[in-house]
Amino acid sequence: MNELTPVYLIAATILAYLAFHVLTRRFDPFAPVWLFLVGYVQVYIIQALSYHDWAVISRGVELTAAANMRALWALVWFLAVYHLGGGRLVASVLREPPRAWSTGAVNVLAPPMAIWGLFCAGVLSRGGQPSPEELSPEELILRSFGFLLMVAAIMLVVTGRAGEKRRTGYLAAGLFTSALFTAVWMFNGKRSPGIVGVLSTVCAFYVGKGKRPSWPVLFGTGLSAVLVVTLALGWRNNARKYESSFGGFLQFATELDTASMLENLNIGDGDDPLEYVTQESTEYGGFILMMSTVPEKSDYDYGANYLRVFSTFIPRIIWADKPLFGRDAWRAAWVHGSEIVREEDFTSPAIGILGATQLNGGAIGTLAVLAALAMLQRTAYEYFRRHADVPWVQFWWSMTYYVAWFMVVNDDPMVWFYYSWGFTTLPVVVLVWLVNRFAGSTARASAPAPAPAAAAVTAAGMRLGLGGAAR
Repeated sequence: MNELTPVYLIAATILAYLAFHVLTRRFDPFAPVWLFLVGYVQVYIIQALSYHDWAVISRGVELTAAANMRALWALVWFLAVYHLGGGRLVASVLREPPRAWSTGAVNVLAPPMAIWGLFCAGVLSRGGQPSPEELSPEELILRSFGFLLMVAAIMLVVTGRAGEKRRTGYLAAGLFTSALFTAVWMFNGKRSPGIVGVLSTVCAFYVGKGKRPSWPVLFGTGLSAVLVVTLALGWRNNARKYESSFGGFLQFATELDTASMLENLNIGDGDDPLEYVTQESTEYGGFILMMSTVPEKSDYDYGANYLRVFSTFIPRIIWADKPLFGRDAWRAAWVHGSEIVREEDFTSPAIGILGATQLNGGAIGTLAVLAALAMLQRTAYEYFRRHADVPWVQFWWSMTYYVAWFMVVNDDPMVWFYYSWGFTTLPVVVLVWLVNRFAGSTARASAPAPAPAAAAVTAAGMRLGLGGAAR
């Protein structure tokens, strides 16, 4: 079998999966599986085809074929667990969310979060955003909460869209804050925050009214995400040619070469075909490296990296010599398997989800990690579906569903959690839950009991779909 046959089968599987959901009217763009598949297409189809020659020359036909076959059966396994693993059952036994939504809490929390986020992004500090080397450890921690600006934006959008009462001011403030977040981080040369800004805002805008975007809006959203990536990376790589100001950024944007959009999708013309250029810096290249190195030249990490889900939040004041779990095995694999001489203290680009699972434990590690991620995604999505009319759920889901893409393209599937989401979004999500749970309990305690006849009419309406969605 040709080494590219599994790549074509991956494409056929994803297209068939998409066609089935579209034709049966089950397609939901806010289901996490679609962003997971977008990442999979990017790495294990587009990059696998674009860098095929390099992989064969660098690691051989046999290993390239084995890597592509791994990507194929890993996808099939993920989809099987996603649909058959029991995520719907798990979601059904989870505690119901608070149905109240306190605008007072939004008024109190959103402004300081937005200000803190702007400060972290360098907007409210002299000299812009300093480099990490210029900051003390304490200052570095203080400036790690730039994502709070986006959390505030989504909180405002949900407040403006949720329920029957129109709150145009909240919606306008949320959309403006989201656009500001995206623009600021594009100017800072960071692509991921801009993508989050686009995806989260679109989700919050539509789920607040129980709707889904049309196909033209979806295509426009995808184009906007690609444009955000192109502008952020292009500005970062070409900033020295322009004045470091808003005017300079606008000049760069107007002179943008559209061919760079294809390069950011890994389908540009690329390098001179007569010149050998390593592609280890790509996610697919990192996957190929891990497949060829672990465990023959370097040992597995046996999932040690996932301990960072907990260890990240233990301050070094308490644990002064806290290790970066899994990093030693990751670094050893690069040092022993790279085509380039790597120093012990180097940092490298992402290896993608399958590179990470190969490092975790080979084929067995891939089966275990993908099964866990499929269950996590499906359980979270089913919880969102069961309570889609609840503002807190709309807020939480808009700030969460996009991580399915990060699971595929990052250094390991949980980087999104301990790199940003776990200490910027999670505390706010929990706090808002507690506030609204208390607000809902207070409102129920102070409200007069309904008359028996009114209660009967309400119950009948729920069953008939007259008073809301029946549970």
